Amino acid sequence: MRILGYSFTLLATVILLTGCIYGDIDKRQRDSITIGAARYCEANHYSYCEIYIQCYRDFLDQINAGSYYSLGLMLPLSAIQDLDNKQDSQKTMDKIYANLKDNEKKDRKDLSLDDSYLLFPHNRCSSIINAKPYDISNYQEAIQQKIMRNKLNNK
Repeated sequence: MRILGYSFTLLATVILLTGCIYGDIDKRQRDSITIGAARYCEANHYSYCEIYIQCYRDFLDQINAGSYYSLGLMLPLSAIQDLDNKQDSQKTMDKIYANLKDNEKKDRKDLSLDDSYLLFPHNRCSSIINAKPYDISNYQEAIQQKIMRNKLNNK
């Protein structure tokens, strides 16, 4: 069967492969964020890092189940992904929060919301490792709405 000059099998193959690639990207991004949270925890010599990391990932999955990362979220991700230095890893959450505040000053609420998506799981799990939470109260309603939409979409 030909559709616009292309064979149907070629078109089906491309569509199927594209779906697989995007699924891998989501998984790699989730893994990368989780690794960044693990580095943060271990660099600060917190106890119970394994529990913190699992908690962090669970809350991250609630926020972004299925449709992970917007383009704006790629910028705060660089704060996590590029941290191989132990000293930088200790300040990962501080850098994300500073980025959130900087975006607020620039009136970039969309980017600030993306930053808050990375801080939300930390705030929920920070008591496990006795770390400081960050003030993202301005974004709480949007985060809760996103969690509710994701729950409804997953039913």
